[in-house]
Amino acid sequence: MLNSVLLLLSEPSTRACQTFVVDLIPFPRSAPGSLPEIVFSSCSSEPSTRACWIAVVDLILFTGLLQEFYPKQCSPPARACWIAVVDLILFTGLLQEFYPKQLTDTPMAIGEILLSAFLQVLYEKLASLVLDYAQREEAPPFFGIGIDLLNKWKKILDTINAVLDDAEDKQLSGEGPVKLWLDDVRDLAYDMEDLLDEFLSEATQAKSEADSSTSRGQVKFYFFSQHKSSRSNLKPRSLVSETEVQKIDGRLEDIVSRKAYLSLIENVVGKTDYTNNRPQSTCLRETQFFGREKEEAEILKLLNGEAKDSDAMLSILPIVGMGGVGKTALAQRLYNDANVSSCFERRAWVCVSDVFDVLNITKTILQSITELSCEDKDLNWLQSKLKDNLSGKKFLVVLDDVWNEKYGEWTAFLKPFEVVAKGSKIIVTTRNYSVVSLTGASPYPLEELSVDNCTCLLACHALGASNFEGHPDLEGIGKKMAEKCRGLPLAAKMLGGALCNERNQDKWAAILNNRMWDLPTEKNDEVLLVLKLSYAHLPSYLKRCFAYCAVFPKDYEIERDELVLLWIAEGFLDGQTAEENNLRLGRSYFDELVSRSFLQQANVDVSKFSMHDLLNDLAKSIAGATCFSSGESQLAGSEHDASSLEKTRHASFASSCYVTSQCMKAYHRMKVLRSLILARFGSGGNTSKFCISNKVLHDLLKELKYLRVLSVSHCSIIEVPNCISDLKHLRYLNFSYTDIVMLPESIVGLRKLQALILRGCQKLSMLPPCITKMVSLQFLDIRDTRSLKEMPLGISNLKNLIVLSKFVVGQEKGSLLRELRNLPHLQGELSISELQKVEEVREARDANLSGKHGLSNLLLHWDEDSGILRNDKRESQVLDYVQPHTNLENLTLSYYLGAIFPSWLDGPFYSKIVSLCLRGCRNVTLLPSLGQLPTLRELSVEGLHAVRMIGSEIYESKKPFSSLTTLKFEDMLAWKDWSPYAQGPEEVPFSCLQHLVVRSCPSLVGTLPCQLDRLIKLEIRSCPHLDNSTNEVCLPSLRELYLEDCNKEILKILVNLTSLTILRIENIAELVCFDHGYMSGLVKLKELHIGRFDKLTYFWQDGNEMLNLASLQELAIERCPRFTSFVAGEG
Repeated sequence: MLNSVLLLLSEPSTRACQTFVVDLIPFPRSAPGSLPEIVFSSCSSEPSTRACWIAVVDLILFTGLLQEFYPKQCSPPARACWIAVVDLILFTGLLQEFYPKQLTDTPMAIGEILLSAFLQVLYEKLASLVLDYAQREEAPPFFGIGIDLLNKWKKILDTINAVLDDAEDKQLSGEGPVKLWLDDVRDLAYDMEDLLDEFLSEATQAKSEADSSTSRGQVKFYFFSQHKSSRSNLKPRSLVSETEVQKIDGRLEDIVSRKAYLSLIENVVGKTDYTNNRPQSTCLRETQFFGREKEEAEILKLLNGEAKDSDAMLSILPIVGMGGVGKTALAQRLYNDANVSSCFERRAWVCVSDVFDVLNITKTILQSITELSCEDKDLNWLQSKLKDNLSGKKFLVVLDDVWNEKYGEWTAFLKPFEVVAKGSKIIVTTRNYSVVSLTGASPYPLEELSVDNCTCLLACHALGASNFEGHPDLEGIGKKMAEKCRGLPLAAKMLGGALCNERNQDKWAAILNNRMWDLPTEKNDEVLLVLKLSYAHLPSYLKRCFAYCAVFPKDYEIERDELVLLWIAEGFLDGQTAEENNLRLGRSYFDELVSRSFLQQANVDVSKFSMHDLLNDLAKSIAGATCFSSGESQLAGSEHDASSLEKTRHASFASSCYVTSQCMKAYHRMKVLRSLILARFGSGGNTSKFCISNKVLHDLLKELKYLRVLSVSHCSIIEVPNCISDLKHLRYLNFSYTDIVMLPESIVGLRKLQALILRGCQKLSMLPPCITKMVSLQFLDIRDTRSLKEMPLGISNLKNLIVLSKFVVGQEKGSLLRELRNLPHLQGELSISELQKVEEVREARDANLSGKHGLSNLLLHWDEDSGILRNDKRESQVLDYVQPHTNLENLTLSYYLGAIFPSWLDGPFYSKIVSLCLRGCRNVTLLPSLGQLPTLRELSVEGLHAVRMIGSEIYESKKPFSSLTTLKFEDMLAWKDWSPYAQGPEEVPFSCLQHLVVRSCPSLVGTLPCQLDRLIKLEIRSCPHLDNSTNEVCLPSLRELYLEDCNKEILKILVNLTSLTILRIENIAELVCFDHGYMSGLVKLKELHIGRFDKLTYFWQDGNEMLNLASLQELAIERCPRFTSFVAGEG
């Protein structure tokens, strides 16, 4: 449609144009003498003006809105009314509903991403100018702009579009003038889009006012300013600055004139075709390791205390090497090694990066090993607590990416480690040998990989194989690429990612022969060249998404959906597809960036992701002046001049303590800023927050009227500034993990808001009633808001909601469960609480959860301590009717008081479910046949006090629980018998079980399932009668065993513990000493903890028993008042 209108406007045709436009639009042509004919005859005879008028009139008729404002008979005096209607419709964006979302079958090329904003702005400008022409009898040029200039602009856009691909290639190749030209094109695109956005906001407001007046029987048009001297002097109200329009026109002229001197080639093909046609991949495979076997074995030996200096209380191990050589990857592999984790009692990982902040590093370590709140604590308190928690403990800490060369800061950091146990280690990864000298330790240099290993790594990421045997036609090219990687794993991964799932030999050759390989590079810069090449071969739809990540500080960790919502708010996903919602599309983009190694999983919190430092540098070089990030230690100074800040569109500030007005001084100059992210510096859990005063935040926001994204998470603010309502362009607002109690009513002014993130706002007690008027809202995240006990009435008005993470059932109209019926697009997680308030069963049926196929996580909660009289029969019926769609992956039922579980949970129907939690359902007597769920990996059964037996009813399958890895039974007061599976020997249940917990089951007798060959961790606590069976439980893979408050007979039935490394036993009744031979099989035991034994006097009758514990590294005996010696008779 847009192209057709542009074509029409450029054609000086007459009456034929009307037929042409009407043919384009599916609406019946008007009869002679109808409104289009009347208007046509009233227009100037100038052909171009008439053609434009016809286009506008037909478009208006098509919307069906004209009849509300305009009488059937039109006369020249009514022209002002005509123009108002046209203005109203065209500039509120309503016509967008009728344009096809994709004007072409091919994805947008690199340049078209920018050009799309141009075309949209241009169309609105053209339509505006057409109206101004039409209202003038003499039709002279308006403000010096004629129809010829409109055609010229269209040609300029076509010209820019034709060379953008070549321009981007040349800027990556280091051509400075081209980069400057592209920067100006980008800045112009941003400014034009901002101008349009501001205009549409004003127009929407005017429409709202007009609608309000019309509903009261008054017709007022606010698009006009009336001069007191004469009512005939009517002029359209200027919704945007004419001066700004003229400036943009001048900048377009300048850009096209400079293009002529840059030798840019039009319509470059090859690379664009390649990137757009390659298949997408969303695999999230684990990083593969090649060629580091020797280094890994040597460092493991050092960590396990077998080196010459193993008697040292604390050892420093610096891994040093160039960027991209794999230091962090190796350290992460060592950190997660099973032998390492069993060797150290405490472990912590800290991403240090440029700033060696002793306070923040100490806080991160302390919160990694404790649950202490460290907010507002000084260094002395933190180090004192860390020292207490490390005293006598064997500890491993990884300091990743260290640059600090200040000896005083290093020694200050080490103070709490003076009390650690012998063999404790600190691994330091660094590129700088000066850092190594600071530690006083011998460096462990990490060299580059061999060409063969680089080839294997490249094949792994490109083909999913460890070599090229399955693709011999690609092997030669692959080896040549591997040689260009110079032994750097990061380079091999990125090249492989660029070719992920690609089998076409020509496409491989195109990358190998790219001219960027011929660019001069300085020493150790080869990896940067590979990164640029990988970026150049990204599909166009990923480039803006990746470049946006430049806004984040180095080592910043972010969840997938959080980043996707930022992309959506910035409009990066708009118009990409008509069939898939933006959240799902954004997730696929994110996964593809991960599969190409542009993003990587975080080292500690696996739900978060980050970028390698070098990739962060690449993103910043691509984004240029449009992105800015800073922190307390690197405030914007003279190196960031005013002109640079004025062009900044995305900015972040990282703080660990206080954000002052001085910190924000530079940000006040960013007048066209679109994204502002105030982030907490470093990790440390959700309890750590930074501070910013309401005045500092208010003064800053008053300067940033173009903000689309505002994130102030993990901050101690308690009040949201009222000026938030002035941010008319805001799409994303994040106040997660703050102390706010409520949101201001003025938030309703945020008409464009799509995402409101309030996760973890523990003090938030209510949502403003006006929120139900914010019809643009799509994502409302209110997870973990324990004080939020009710929903605003009429939440179903938000029909565009895709994410509603929490719904609290009420008893008032507008808060009933059936409100969910009108929210058909919900997906992701939904927690429904206060279900005991459902008074009519049909409310549950009307909620139509079975129709919400996008829901993956469902939590159904009844109040545990409800004071109202509960109706167990009604609750059973309600649970029957809230049956979710079979796409469900995670389900939690809490404090349901019905006597039976629903039939929909009994069987294999939910074939995608991976996690199930049944908690506090105290009237249920039987578990459903959960063994039939083929993908169930985690099962937790807690507080089902009426269950007396678990037997054949839960199996009901030939290989029950075939995928289950974690099983927990807790607080089962009446549970007495766990019957074995009575089928053939080849049909073993729990064949994949790795972690079993049985806790607080005081009536349970008998024994556990006899064959748990893959069990790694077993916890049995407060089960005093689990002993009266002669059946032995064979546990050949068990590594960790925790026994507490049990009978001593339990030790006899757990056999074949040859893999056990950790044994912790507390309060085993009647145990005086260990039976003869019990320790003989514990050949790998490294940790033995004994506690709270009232009668234990010694360990063994025979001193030879000690000889079996050759691997023992740690022995702890606590609160054993009668213990006198290890062997009877000694002491």
